Amino acid sequence: KQWYQRRVRDFKLEFEDGTFRNTDGVQTRVPGFGKSRTLDYSDNHHLLSYYKPLVDALLKVEGAVEDVTVRSAPFDYRYSAPSDVNTKFQSRLKGLIEETVLKNGGKKVVLISHSLGGPTTSTFLHSMTQDWRDSNIDSWVSISGVFGGALKVVKAMVSHGVMDQLPNIISDRFVHRRVARTIQGNYYMLPRRPVYTGSDVLLRTPNRNYTVDNLEQMFVGMGVTNGPEMLGTVKNSSYLGDPGVPVHCFNGKDIKTTSSYYYTKQRDFPDEIPTDIWGDGDGTVPRRSLKVCHGWQSTCSVQEYSGEKLGEHGKILDNPAFIQHIVDIVTDAKKTSCTDKCGSTPVDNLTL
Repeated sequence: KQWYQRRVRDFKLEFEDGTFRNTDGVQTRVPGFGKSRTLDYSDNHHLLSYYKPLVDALLKVEGAVEDVTVRSAPFDYRYSAPSDVNTKFQSRLKGLIEETVLKNGGKKVVLISHSLGGPTTSTFLHSMTQDWRDSNIDSWVSISGVFGGALKVVKAMVSHGVMDQLPNIISDRFVHRRVARTIQGNYYMLPRRPVYTGSDVLLRTPNRNYTVDNLEQMFVGMGVTNGPEMLGTVKNSSYLGDPGVPVHCFNGKDIKTTSSYYYTKQRDFPDEIPTDIWGDGDGTVPRRSLKVCHGWQSTCSVQEYSGEKLGEHGKILDNPAFIQHIVDIVTDAKKTSCTDKCGSTPVDNLTL
């Protein structure tokens, strides 16, 4: 347990002079950038499949070449725009896309993102000129995008930490909570306007209701004195508008998902675990957040999967129907229904 907690503490960030950085003595490397198989698993022991079923299918598409036509762009989720680390990632992503287009005879790229990759990709696209987008991006497949934030992040930062299902013999939720409160990416994923308004209660206590309008006060009440400043680093980051490329939106629905939390006793805030108020979503992201991409003018298709087996936040990537949809997009089999927005040129290049 002590070894595990030391590793968790190495994961946290320091915040000084308005800037996030690694803990002293910790260096971060992102291996496998540009390779096909980098995101197959979410763990080093290859026990937890992530993109593997999708990558397997894409590499079977006629003309696919490993590390040439299907490529990965992993990033350090702890940092978000506009941090220097995220800015460097965006520069590497731009270079990877341009290299992939060049290596494949000028064929444009299909971008594929999942979860936090949604707002990260949107931020990247908004930083590019329309001419660049038109020249390099065929379309973007957004899967379970956290565009308006997720209530689970509120719980992680208030009481529960980032790993809420591990037994205490392995993990201490208060250790994880301390770490969660240092991660810029968590502040980035908090519910935000205009998806949420001041009338939407995110966390209720007997003494106060917390909404997007007074999240700073929530952090002060939690004893995180620099929380308002950390929140301020991402509060004006905009990624909710139309990205200027054809978009295919995929997400789950009809799954019990937290829409708010409450405490019945003031003394329980913030150390005890709050009670969930349930709503609709994919089990992690509320549906109102997932649906942001549904309303973009550039969106040419929307596919929602009902129920946990097919549409849950992570399980959607294993859904055979979803995988076939992506293969169809790549091979142009289903583009005819949105030709005006998506075009009809076959696409061979993917960046995950």
